[in-house]
Amino acid sequence: MPIRRRDALKLLSAGAGAGLLGSLPLPGASKDPDRIMDIELLGFQLAIHIPGTAAVIEGLPAMGGYGAPKVARIDQIRTSVSNLVAGSTEMVETGPTGILGATEQGGDLKILGYFYRNTSLIFVVNSDRIKDYKDLEKPENVVAVNGKGDITHVMLLGPLIKRGVDVNKLTIVEIGGSGGRLRALLSGRVQAVPIHFDQAADVLKQGPYKVLFQPWDFYRLWVNEVWACSGAWLKKPGNGRAAIDVLKATTAAFRRANRDYNWYAQMYRKYATVPKANETTDEVLKPLWHKLVNDVRAWPDYNILTANDMRDLLPLYKAVGDIKGTVNAKDVIDHSYAEQAMKELRKQGL
Repeated sequence: MPIRRRDALKLLSAGAGAGLLGSLPLPGASKDPDRIMDIELLGFQLAIHIPGTAAVIEGLPAMGGYGAPKVARIDQIRTSVSNLVAGSTEMVETGPTGILGATEQGGDLKILGYFYRNTSLIFVVNSDRIKDYKDLEKPENVVAVNGKGDITHVMLLGPLIKRGVDVNKLTIVEIGGSGGRLRALLSGRVQAVPIHFDQAADVLKQGPYKVLFQPWDFYRLWVNEVWACSGAWLKKPGNGRAAIDVLKATTAAFRRANRDYNWYAQMYRKYATVPKANETTDEVLKPLWHKLVNDVRAWPDYNILTANDMRDLLPLYKAVGDIKGTVNAKDVIDHSYAEQAMKELRKQGL
């Protein structure tokens, strides 16, 4: 008996098939079969990144009208922002502070939605050298971040300021990519780093290291990585449609990751950049997945990012010097494309 289209869509949403959205195209996608998008993702893809990564590489082509995108891996957040300003890429996974800062300097950039919500980054320190938060003020205790003023730097400020740390006394160095920061910590070149908790699980077994804080225990909502593009790109024919489709694929991947561990595990073993990711056992991976779904709440079923989500964070962005506060976040965050994506998913029964 043939499956009706609506029933097929429900099956795809529930997790049937090996691919992100199965093999059936979804209505509303680009009609141009030759559309190859240029997309930049950050270099290290950890457990929290997997749905967004799978959405781009597998979900978007499965929607119909798109070929496999050209995906570049970028280690530093500021580089992805610069590439948007230069017009050398179409959409990027990046940090919001760089987008806001570039807009203040005259860039025409837009934030469209979450690549994931909150963060799996945690602050790990050498516990022999750092017994207390105030020890971070000592010049010999070096803190590595992705980039000064970017989201990995800003993340530290709230907890440190609350605990009386003079953040102007921190010795900060830049190391692009959480894998690079992890290696620097293990080698003793730095004493404090933000790395993802799935990386930290292994690090804590290797020496005198401890978790100093987890952002989700401190912040009401953390905006760590977003989908962004240029305003000029959005205005060109067909690009608004492409933006909606990327957001649809991302949200469909979020929903499936929240409900289908087996699919998530398959995508993790395929796309995670940790060593021997393809050999990761369920015993190791399933607790990470549970934490991301239940504690971090990383993959919202309703993937709308608004200026209100960043309300409590803007003062921190300003404190670290990444923004001046001269641009209204409402002028940078355009959630109309995400809202359209949600409407279309709802109409399609997904």
